[in-house]
Amino acid sequence: MSKIGIIYNPNAGTGKIKKLLKIKEHLDLNHSVTIFDTKKPGDATEIARRESGNFNIIVAAGGDGTINEVINGIQKDTVLGIIPLGTANILAIEAGIKNDIKSICKSIEKGITKKIYISNINNKKFFLMAGIGYDGDIVHKMHPSLKKIFGKAMFGFLGLLEFFKLKKYNIKVETENETAFGNWVLVTNSKHYAGPYKITKSTSIFNDNIVCYVFNDLSRLGFLYYIFLILFYGDLGRSTKITKIISKNIKISSKEKINVQCDGEKYGNLPIEINFSSESVNLLTA
Repeated sequence: MSKIGIIYNPNAGTGKIKKLLKIKEHLDLNHSVTIFDTKKPGDATEIARRESGNFNIIVAAGGDGTINEVINGIQKDTVLGIIPLGTANILAIEAGIKNDIKSICKSIEKGITKKIYISNINNKKFFLMAGIGYDGDIVHKMHPSLKKIFGKAMFGFLGLLEFFKLKKYNIKVETENETAFGNWVLVTNSKHYAGPYKITKSTSIFNDNIVCYVFNDLSRLGFLYYIFLILFYGDLGRSTKITKIISKNIKISSKEKINVQCDGEKYGNLPIEINFSSESVNLLTA
């Protein structure tokens, strides 16, 4: 019998509590399960920090933002499980966990533990990506209640609005070996973006490196071409108008106030420094 602590974000989406309780009912047959509800941003980190030493497995139940908070609180040797209840659920997709009760329970009870690699944005950990500019604006304009009710549809609507008023920010990206300038920047640990869509062949959460894509001359026509590359090739690196940078230390700055998103949640504004330290988390996968 394992002691399983589930950190649950009630704001992950409508109707998710029923699914969570069914999962708990199944796990309770052979394990001791305790659920901790979060009430505000940052709670998942505090609960994980306080409770990770008291359980064999800590489970993050929510979206990728909730998982981010839990990862920022758990101990180094903690075994992490996930119950994908969010909008995009990119970590679940990367880990091969299907979004049904049977698959989720199987991953927690009998899943394979694999190391996923963690990066740092300033002094905070992240495991998927950071977006500076276009998607940072979308995430910053997303009201939590609208995200909870409308989910992906709301992201799509805001994405369309940002597309029609596309802003050409001036963003500077610096590494030890090169400097690049662009209108939009993505720094990614994961191969997926916005759900099941692949954007790179150069990394994944199981690879010990990060990739930075600098969009040099962002236009509406170019944007549509990038969508084409994602849908048909799963690789933004095929574009000659995107600078691909692989580095363990990346500084990103601008003279403008530019929004940053991290793992699908608001982070703040530039400047930021991203460091890849080869730190890892023990994740239960399918």
